Amino acid sequence: MSRRVLVPALCLLALLWCLPTPAQAETRQVFAHLFTVPTDGAGGTDAAARMPAFEAWLVASFGGYTRLGSGGGGWKNEAGQVEIEGNTAYLATADRDVSKEIAARLVADFGERVPYVLVFPAGLFAK
Repeated sequence: MSRRVLVPALCLLALLWCLPTPAQAETRQVFAHLFTVPTDGAGGTDAAARMPAFEAWLVASFGGYTRLGSGGGGWKNEAGQVEIEGNTAYLATADRDVSKEIAARLVADFGERVPYVLVFPAGLFAK
């Protein structure tokens, strides 16, 4: 390589070396909890009246929640019969597995016989 090409190439390389680089994104380990809350309470009662207290508990306990929206689903109950129910899906994260706490609250507040709570490890972006 000639000196005529080498000097500008080295200058360009030095310039690129000095450019600021984006800050490294940091992640931390969390546990994501995906769960459903019935829209109809036990015995056909309206669950909407209990939602504000439940959501306040999620904020106080885990720092927040995401209400993913309304839906519906079915499951086979203890007698082998299919039960259909409307629900609202939620996502909450915590620094540990809190699925048992969420399930207990679903039983206590909404009369869920078999709470549906999925938990999986995730990385949370932190700046």
